[in-house]
Amino acid sequence: MAVRILLGAFTVLAVVLLTFVLQYVVPGDPARSIAGPKATPEVLKEIRGQLRLDDPWWSQLGHYLSSVLQGDLGTSYSNDRPVLSLILERLPATAALAAAALVVELVLGGLWGMWEALRPKRSWLLATVNVGLLSMPVFSLGFLLLLLFGYQLPVFPIDGGSGPARLVLPAVTLGLMGSPYYANVVRDSMREALSSSYVRTAVSKGLSRRRIVSRHVLRNIASPVTTLIGMDVAVFLSGVVFVEKIFAWPGIGQMQTDAFTDLDRPLLTGTVIVAAALVVTANLLVDLLRSAIDPRAASEAP
Repeated sequence: MAVRILLGAFTVLAVVLLTFVLQYVVPGDPARSIAGPKATPEVLKEIRGQLRLDDPWWSQLGHYLSSVLQGDLGTSYSNDRPVLSLILERLPATAALAAAALVVELVLGGLWGMWEALRPKRSWLLATVNVGLLSMPVFSLGFLLLLLFGYQLPVFPIDGGSGPARLVLPAVTLGLMGSPYYANVVRDSMREALSSSYVRTAVSKGLSRRRIVSRHVLRNIASPVTTLIGMDVAVFLSGVVFVEKIFAWPGIGQMQTDAFTDLDRPLLTGTVIVAAALVVTANLLVDLLRSAIDPRAASEAP
C-alpha cells in the first residue's frame, strides 16, 4: 500500500506539471482577459507583474508548486477568491451527481448483466443497445435526453441549479454511458462462477437456483465490480465536464469549462489537481475494499 500511495503522489505531480505546461500552449493573455479589451498597456503590465506572468514559466511553476504544498491553490483571476474555497463550494454538487450516476450504473448494468448471464443465449437487442451506448459520445446522449425530456416532453426542469428533479437527467446520462461496462463485467463474472465446481456441487446438493445465485455467485462478482467502481471515478470526472455544462449543473465540471474560457489558470489548474487527487484516493480506497472482499487481491498488490 505504501508503494501505491507513493505512485499516487507521483501521478498527481505529473498531472500538475502537464496541466501547467499545456496552459502556455493555449493562445490568449490572462491579463487581457482580466482587464478587458480596452485596457491600456500600463494596466496590462501592472496586472502581469502582480500575477508574475512575465516570469519564466519554470519560475512560475516553482512558485506554484511551493504554494500547493502549503495547501494554497492560488486566487482565481475571474472571481478574485481563493481557488480552494471555490472548488469546495462546487464539490458537493459534483459528488451528488457522481453518486446518483453510480446508482444508475449499478442497477441497470447489474440487472442487465445478471439477466444475460442466466440466459442460454445472448439477447441481440441488448447487444445492439450495448454497442450503441459504448459508441455514443456522452454529450450526444446528454443533448438527446435534454431534447426529449426537457423540451419535447418537459418532464424535468432544465433551468439550471441543483435539486433532485434537476439531478435526474445528468445522472441518467452518465449512468447510461457506464452501464454497458458493468453489464459485461457482471455477465462474464457470473458465467465463470456458474461454470465452477462449487456451483456444480451446490446443484448436486439440490439447492435452489435463487439460493445458488445469492449465496455463491453474487459474492464472486463483488470484487471485479468494486474494481470497476474505482476506475469509474476518473470516467465521471471527465464526463461531468460535458454533462454539467449541458444541464447547467453547478459542479466542478461547469466551473472548469468556465475557467478555460476565461483563461483563469489558477482555477483551471486547481480543478485538475483536485480531480487527480480524488481519482488517486478513490482507487486506493477501492483497493482496500477489494482486499477486504477478496483476500486474494491483497497478494496482487505491488
